[in-house]
Amino acid sequence: RGPFLLLVALFFGPMVVAMWLYFGTDIRPSGQTHHGHLLEPVRPLPADTQWRLPQGEIANDLEGDLWTLLQFVPSPCEDACQNDLYRSRQVWLALDRRRTRVQRIAVVADAEEARALAAIAADADPNLKLRIVDEADPLRAFLRDPAHGPGTFYVIDPIGNWVLWYDRETDLRDIHTDFKKLLRLSKIG
Repeated sequence: RGPFLLLVALFFGPMVVAMWLYFGTDIRPSGQTHHGHLLEPVRPLPADTQWRLPQGEIANDLEGDLWTLLQFVPSPCEDACQNDLYRSRQVWLALDRRRTRVQRIAVVADAEEARALAAIAADADPNLKLRIVDEADPLRAFLRDPAHGPGTFYVIDPIGNWVLWYDRETDLRDIHTDFKKLLRLSKIG
């Protein structure tokens, strides 16, 4: 009888303790594995946003089936800005075979800055898409929250919903880990 009670205690004891910790105390797992700031609920981007190429034509980058890593580029793009562009490139490169499902877009306010960056990016970073979005465009008001400082990365799903954002202090490995999870679990894009 003693060994039987010992086996029952060994089997049910951990379950009873776990249930007590979960339901009987305030100790709960956070349930969060992402490192960025998740938007709940996700918000669709404004439909009337006009993306323009540095040459002036309208671009339809968000109408495809790619995830987007978006960032705003101040004018002029100085060292910190160039470092942010480099950081987004490193995240994209680290995705390896999954990077075909992700595009990088840098949004600039004026055509002159776009042309200057396009000349630099043509050699150093040909996969960066430079797009011009005017200051009055609803996309700027939509994404430019005062809480988001310079160097913020935005994640947009293939449907055109703003899903996550990362501030400049977020470690690149954390952004890479989140993207790998997103791409592995996503049935879209």
